[in-house]
Amino acid sequence: MPEPLLAVRDVSKTYRVGRTEVAALRDVGLELHKGECLALVGESGSGKTTLGKLILGIEAPSAGTLHFAGERLPDRRARTLRRRLQFVQQNPMSALNPKRTIGDSIALPLAVHGLVPRARLRARAGELLGLVGMSADLLDRYPAMLSGGQRQRVALARALAAEPDCIVLDEPTSSLDVSVQARILQLLADLQARLGLSYIFITHDLGVVRNIAHRVVVLYRGRVVETGTTAAMFGRPRHRYTQMLLSSIPVVSDEEERLKPSWPWERDVAAAEVAAAVGCAFAPRCAYALDVCRREAPAFHPVSSGDGHACHCPG
Repeated sequence: MPEPLLAVRDVSKTYRVGRTEVAALRDVGLELHKGECLALVGESGSGKTTLGKLILGIEAPSAGTLHFAGERLPDRRARTLRRRLQFVQQNPMSALNPKRTIGDSIALPLAVHGLVPRARLRARAGELLGLVGMSADLLDRYPAMLSGGQRQRVALARALAAEPDCIVLDEPTSSLDVSVQARILQLLADLQARLGLSYIFITHDLGVVRNIAHRVVVLYRGRVVETGTTAAMFGRPRHRYTQMLLSSIPVVSDEEERLKPSWPWERDVAAAEVAAAVGCAFAPRCAYALDVCRREAPAFHPVSSGDGHACHCPG
């Protein structure tokens, strides 16, 4: 097995709120390989975005280590290292400076990292717009003059300007309508194949995951509860939380409905929001929980190389 491009080893992140400590991530481990799209999925509050911030160096882990291209990532990143890990946010309108033209926004990382001579900044910005399916005629426009899908393409072009090895995509299609989502996902797949990029794709939408990711990491309350290939995750999800997530995906045919896991929704979700002090954190919401689930936190059971689940009563 080749060395992973990115390796997260036993990473935890704790925040202090007044006198209370809140654990956003607990002992998280994962690997991303070159040319791979790894999806981080889970509900709001599962720790997906926090993990993305640690990978990008926006925040530092409380414990554990991160490694990139075989070297440990320091808490304070050098400019050359920051260039190799880029970020595309959920809302491109807030990510782009409204007072800066599209050309200036894309040219900024080119100038900061000295990737092209100053005389070529505008030409290269135009080439990057072409790479994401837009015309160089838009270089002098401002973000407010573009549609949501166009703004997200500009944000992607700006990330590509730094010539990264890996891009962290945080809910990049959640603010777009379905038809635009499909075009952005196809663009991401095309760029990955053409440029050999690796993606960390953060989302709560498993329907999107099926169309873009090679492998999936499922997070619940800051812990990894299941990992696997996308095909395995959709074909035979093992953790009960993964089954619950898959059961909530909208479908458009009876055949898709038959393939989708069923889930009993009798449990009081509001009551289960208070995390259990011991045992499996998902047990209060799980219709299949056993006595052992309430007593002991499940260990991670490997199924194949690097993949597995943390469930006492897997499906």
